[in-house]
Amino acid sequence: MSFRTRLVVTIAAVFIAAGAALLSVQYLVVQSLFASAIDTTAATCVPALSVTQVAPGTPAADSTDMSGVSPLTESGDLLYGTTGTGCAYFADVTGFAVATPMQTVALDAVEGAVLQQSTFLADEVGSGLLLWSIVVLVAFTGVAAAIAFWLARRSLDRIGEVTAAARDISERDLGRRLDLPGPDDEIKELGDTIDGMLDRLQSAFTAQDRFVANASHELRTPLTTTRTALEIPLEQGAVPADLQANMQRALRATEQSERLITALLALARARTGLDEVEPVQLRTLIEDQVDDLDAQEIEVHANLRDLTVEGDAVLLARAVRNLLENGIRHNVPGGELWVRCRRERGRAVIEVENTGTPITPATVQLLTEPFYRGDASRTSAGPDGTGLGLAIVQSIAKTHGGEVRLRARKGGGLIAAIVLPL
Repeated sequence: MSFRTRLVVTIAAVFIAAGAALLSVQYLVVQSLFASAIDTTAATCVPALSVTQVAPGTPAADSTDMSGVSPLTESGDLLYGTTGTGCAYFADVTGFAVATPMQTVALDAVEGAVLQQSTFLADEVGSGLLLWSIVVLVAFTGVAAAIAFWLARRSLDRIGEVTAAARDISERDLGRRLDLPGPDDEIKELGDTIDGMLDRLQSAFTAQDRFVANASHELRTPLTTTRTALEIPLEQGAVPADLQANMQRALRATEQSERLITALLALARARTGLDEVEPVQLRTLIEDQVDDLDAQEIEVHANLRDLTVEGDAVLLARAVRNLLENGIRHNVPGGELWVRCRRERGRAVIEVENTGTPITPATVQLLTEPFYRGDASRTSAGPDGTGLGLAIVQSIAKTHGGEVRLRARKGGGLIAAIVLPL
C-alpha cells in the first residue's frame, strides 16, 4: 500500500479503537447505574409500605391517627398506605371484612412486580444503547476515513510536488529551485533544505567544469609547442636515424594528449548546458560528418530522413562524429557501418550500427563511463582513442534533452543511438 493509504487506514483504526473504548465504558457505566438504582429501590420501598383498612363510620375510623398517611382508594372501605419513599401501590380491597379496627397487609406481590418492571426497563435501555452505539461507531468510522483521506491527500500533495520537482532537476539544470509556497511548516522546510543542497551541488559542478576547462585550455599551448618541436626536425631530416623511432613515439604520444585534452574540453562544454540554440538539419549534419570520415576499408550505408531539432550544431556534429569514429575504430577489417536517421514517437533518432567483436551486456552498460577499461577490444584508449567518445555523446545528448541508447548487435558489434526531441 502507498503511504497515503497506510495513513488513512491507521487513522481509521485509531478512531475505531478509541470510539469502541469510549462506547464500551459508556455502556458499562449506564448498566452499573441501572443496577444501582434497582438495588436502591428494592431496599427502600419494601419495608416502607403497609396498608390500613378501617370501616367508615366506625369508632376505629374516628379514633385512628391518620396523620402522615394518604388515601389510596375509596371504594367502600378506605385503604391507606404510607408513601414516604415515593412508591405508590394500588390494591382493590372491596368487600374486605375487618375483624379489628386496624389491620396491616404486606404487599409482596406488588414489590416483585416493581422490581421485574425495573429490570426489564434496564435491559431494554442497555440493549438499545449497545445497538445504537455500534451503528453510530460504524457511521462515524466512514466519516473519519473520509476526513483522514482528505487530510492525507492535502498534506501529501505538497510532498508530491517536492518529489516531482526534485525528479525533474538534474545536473543539467541545477539552476532550478523548488521554491515551495505555502505555510512555513515541515514540508516547506524540506523544500528549502533541498534548495540549499542544490545550491551546493551547483557550486561544486560549476567549479569542477571550470577547472577542467581551464586546465585543458592551459595544457593545449605547451602540447602544441611540443608537437611542433618534434614535427619540424622530423620533416627536415635533422634527427639521427637511431633517434627517429623515439621521436615518432613521442610525437604520437603528444598527438594523443592533444586529442584527450580536446575531448575533455568538449565534455566540459557539453556539461555546462546550452547558451543558445538554433534549428539543426540532421540530414545535412550527418552527411557532412560521413563525407569527412576516413572509412578506409569499412563499407558505409546511409539511410537518412529530413528531420530538424533545436540545439547547438557544433556539439551535435561532435556527437555524431564520435559515434561514427567509434563504429569504425571498433570494427573488423572489411566490416560494415550503417548510419540511420529516423522519426520515432515524435523524436529524432540518429543510429549508428557496426560490425565487430561480440560484446557482453555488462560491458554495454559501462561503455559511457569515462576512461572505462573493461574490454580492451573496444573501450580502452588505444592509439586513436581517448576513452571519452561515448561519454561525450551521452553528455551532449542529455544537454539537448535527449538520451543515448546502446545495445549489443547480434553476431558482434554495437548499435548506438542518440534520441533527441524534434
